[in-house]
Amino acid sequence: MLVLFAGGLVAILIVAALAFDVGMMVVERRDEQNAADAAALAGARTVLTSANFSGSCPATPSGNTAVDAACAIAEANGFDDADASEVVNVYIPPIHGRYKALPGFVEVQIQGTRPSVFGGIIGRSTWPVGVFAVATGGQTLSFEFSMLALDPTACKAIHVAGDGVVEAYANIQSNSTGAACAPGDPVSFSRTGGSTIDVIADDATCRAVGEIQDQGSGSMTCVAAEDSFALPDPLRDLPAPPQPALPTQAMGKVGHTKAAPDYCPGASGSKAPSLTQPAACDVGGNGAAYRDLAWILYPGLYPHGIEVDNDAIAYLIPGIYWIGGGGLQVSNGGSVFTIATESDAAASVAGATFGNPARCLAVSQAPESDLPYKCGVLIYNSKLPSQAPGEVHLNGNAATMKLQGFEVPAGDPMDTYNKIVFFQDRTVTTPITLNGSASTTEVIGVIYSPVGQVKLNGNGGTLLVDQIIAGTYDINGNGGTIKVFANSGFDSDIVAAGLVD
Repeated sequence: MLVLFAGGLVAILIVAALAFDVGMMVVERRDEQNAADAAALAGARTVLTSANFSGSCPATPSGNTAVDAACAIAEANGFDDADASEVVNVYIPPIHGRYKALPGFVEVQIQGTRPSVFGGIIGRSTWPVGVFAVATGGQTLSFEFSMLALDPTACKAIHVAGDGVVEAYANIQSNSTGAACAPGDPVSFSRTGGSTIDVIADDATCRAVGEIQDQGSGSMTCVAAEDSFALPDPLRDLPAPPQPALPTQAMGKVGHTKAAPDYCPGASGSKAPSLTQPAACDVGGNGAAYRDLAWILYPGLYPHGIEVDNDAIAYLIPGIYWIGGGGLQVSNGGSVFTIATESDAAASVAGATFGNPARCLAVSQAPESDLPYKCGVLIYNSKLPSQAPGEVHLNGNAATMKLQGFEVPAGDPMDTYNKIVFFQDRTVTTPITLNGSASTTEVIGVIYSPVGQVKLNGNGGTLLVDQIIAGTYDINGNGGTIKVFANSGFDSDIVAAGLVD
């Protein structure tokens, strides 16, 4: 009984040590956190005009108002760096947390060593306790990026594989925590295999709210920043473009006299376009006689989508193409090409003039022109009540694909859509797939698919895109090169004030 009693007494004392000492540590940590929060807020009042600082609180006022205010509040709450058992550090900019290295933020770090009451029984005479807090005085932060993944929980929201090269000309960001991954492996941003991510920008960063996986024989040139804060969607308040009417102008014929393909503008009878048409406007889809033909399409509602195949060419006149179902499918040698005016089209894309902004501006300002300045296209992928949504799938297959984003003068009622080339309905989750396939594919403008996936495939060719905002990404180089320029995109703005971390 004495042996059992002695053993039980030791067990009780160990439990007491854990319960009492851990409880006291929790109280100590709460006091430290309260003091650090208050000190950081005090320093934040003048941090935007204070010099950088890194180290312990000075013994006498330093002249740095943010540091001196933070240290004074920490001391007033009972934490003094002069005490041998306490450490009070101030960092401008912060060195810990999600706002690490960002100017205009102050971090206060408090650490202490607390003597144990019963911990000596298990060999612990002291317990270390430490916290930090980050605050700012109020500022708007603008973050430039080339790719932004919006899904908050997806596993590998950005997934780069294969053996190709991704060249990004601004930062890459994943907002995902990786919570949808297997337990214990919350990967937010993944690069595997022989793939290479080369971010060509000063201080380039690959940021992720969750973990970053960098495995395989390839490499990442960007600085990996895990545990970063999420960036808001810069287009979150952008409404869907209003649904237009069916195109009133028949498809233009370039170098031929064929009748318009079925369900395309200009077709007649039972195959005329309608809100309930059963099939897409298939440019080049009326059999072998329609192979290699070039057509001009005009803006408006395409109720069951657009297909370009059979080596046909679809020239897009500037404006909004509202896809009511079926998506946009380019395959089997089909080409899609943005032009400024009908005169820029040709029977072969080699003879056509790409409708870039400078070209559009020059055409619209010519003395003989009565056209308003309007450039590029906005392809809005949505669905009508009678139609199912479809994918946007551009497959190069050695064809030519050049799309220029929408542009109208500032002050135009539609100028909120400027710079955007693809806008996918927020209720549509079908993927947007761009495939280089031994050709050069150019999509110069913003690709916006807030809840869908964007798939990019080099496949031996070169794929040129601009800024992309999507739910998730699946990127596979397969010997090709994918360049994401971010020349005409949007910045993500964060309004930060007070205690942030």
